[in-house]
Amino acid sequence: MKTLRAGNDSNVYNLHQRSQFIGEVLLRSDRFARVLAAVNREIPDKVPWWLWTHFPALPWLRYYSWEKSTRDGEELARAHLAFLQQLDYKMDLLKVTSWHFGSFQWGTKWRFTNNDEYPQKVEVPVKQTEDWRKLWVLDPKKELREWLRTISILSREIGRTMPFMFTIHSPMMQALHQVSTPERVYADMKSHPDALKEGLETITQTCIDFSKACINEGAPGIFYGIGGGGQTWSRMDRRQLEEFQLHYDKKVLEAVRDLPVKMLHICGKTGEDPQTNGGLMESGWFKQYAVDAINWWDTRYTSASTAKKIYGDKFCVCAGLDQDITKTGTPEQVENQVKKAIDSTAKGGGFMIASGCTVLTPAPLENINAVGRAVEKYGRYSR
Repeated sequence: MKTLRAGNDSNVYNLHQRSQFIGEVLLRSDRFARVLAAVNREIPDKVPWWLWTHFPALPWLRYYSWEKSTRDGEELARAHLAFLQQLDYKMDLLKVTSWHFGSFQWGTKWRFTNNDEYPQKVEVPVKQTEDWRKLWVLDPKKELREWLRTISILSREIGRTMPFMFTIHSPMMQALHQVSTPERVYADMKSHPDALKEGLETITQTCIDFSKACINEGAPGIFYGIGGGGQTWSRMDRRQLEEFQLHYDKKVLEAVRDLPVKMLHICGKTGEDPQTNGGLMESGWFKQYAVDAINWWDTRYTSASTAKKIYGDKFCVCAGLDQDITKTGTPEQVENQVKKAIDSTAKGGGFMIASGCTVLTPAPLENINAVGRAVEKYGRYSR
């Protein structure tokens, strides 16, 4: 196979050719065929399942460091592979989770303690309005090369047997919680919108360049997160969301339009979600996103069965697992929740069992294995 490499605008990535190759190779895998059927709103042999956590921070992956994984692509890849090896049942899709990768290069400093999955943010590069103009477009081959190394390793190790998605956070989410603060963002949105938009353009171009490089390294999918960290849905009205978030999200997603798997994660929690704050979820607002599948915390807002009625003609619905049940419940409770989700939502296809948000590290391995066991028991689609 001819190697496809990144370049400048005159000899850019042959993304369509690369994406076609990825799809052709992975269709030979049962797990990829299963996932692809689901994202195309068809009926595979059984319900696909997947969940994610901050893999290097898991206490039962004690040999891997969450802090080291933020600067070492091999550490991040090996932690994800070790997680897969611990499972009694094979997941169908892997989300690759990094900790705010671009923020480090722009100058954000985090304090990691005892492998805690939520390190403290101690310094941000955008403190004043003029700092938005100091951000620069990160080079995927230089500043972001370690995460391309993660993708290269995973592509080599599992790329022919299962699909995986690298996590990309929306430019607005990065602005709010990774390179600046909500206070700075909302002050500039009101008083200096052009400066904020300049910063968002820089972050957006970084996301575009990195996403294209991900494809060339063999990533079959992108997990695109919006709303994470809070203070998005409760503080922006629809006009602001479309001007300062959706506008830039569309640019990033257009860059990966040929990827086989494009997942939108709509982050939210009780009191800070897009349904409670403005009725966005159930009005169909998210149909504006050029993705194949949506994922959200369906036990906190908008049930999976309700969302399928609204979005099922456009997106695969990925939901069903409650973060809290997976973390503190019994394996029997987890199995019952999986069965309930399949019974209520799987009919007709276009559905995957997934965690509504990050499964936090106290979650025991027994509960994660209970998800796979339940899918084996109950995961046949009704036609």
